[in-house]
Amino acid sequence: MKSVDIIIPIYYKNIAEIEDSVNRQINDYNKNLRHYNWKIVIGINGPDRNGIMDKVKKICQKNQNVVYDYTSETGRGASLNKIFVNSKADFVCYMDVDLATGIDAVPRMLKELENNDLVVGSKYIKGSIHYRTAIRFLLSKTYNSIITKLVLNAKFTDAQCGFKGMKVEAAKKITSLIRDKGWFWDTELLYIAQKKNLSFKEIPISWIEKGNSGVKLFKTIKEFIVKIIKLKYRNL
Repeated sequence: MKSVDIIIPIYYKNIAEIEDSVNRQINDYNKNLRHYNWKIVIGINGPDRNGIMDKVKKICQKNQNVVYDYTSETGRGASLNKIFVNSKADFVCYMDVDLATGIDAVPRMLKELENNDLVVGSKYIKGSIHYRTAIRFLLSKTYNSIITKLVLNAKFTDAQCGFKGMKVEAAKKITSLIRDKGWFWDTELLYIAQKKNLSFKEIPISWIEKGNSGVKLFKTIKEFIVKIIKLKYRNL
């Protein structure tokens, strides 16, 4: 039976969301991941504020399939890099704590990982359903349909979707090359995987925008433009 670590990257401001997110996932995975040895890994990054560590420890004590990992370094990328590299499972995947991506996509992702190094959810391929504000949709489409294509010659359609999975052996090959520890981590991951010719599959998802995003939209877009140009000219 194959094994999978399902990572939920969080920081202290996610304290109100984490328990419900974990409970919903446990209920679903008990039914739909019976053919896998699965484990939820809560990846905490940044300062221990608002009682986030105590909260997560209590959740883990109540659920045998839930563990946590902590890094003082800020940014979900810092947490994901650490957990991906140290995983003993066959597959690793991550979902945003708000579960904007429907949990029903997890079994489909694992099925595709049998034959691919990397599988990612996309809001912008046939079969996907997504609901979000007009301004976020416009900026996301501009980034994914124009900027990544022009600068990186990207083969992927949705760099920033918070739902990605990899074979652990593939993850260990490329995560050391990822420099960004924040929101740009996803773009780096996909571009490096493309440059290294890893096998890759996008799957359609149901995606609903949630209100508690930690992204400062316009500031992030400006930073992404600079980072994507630097990434283009990195020696990979």
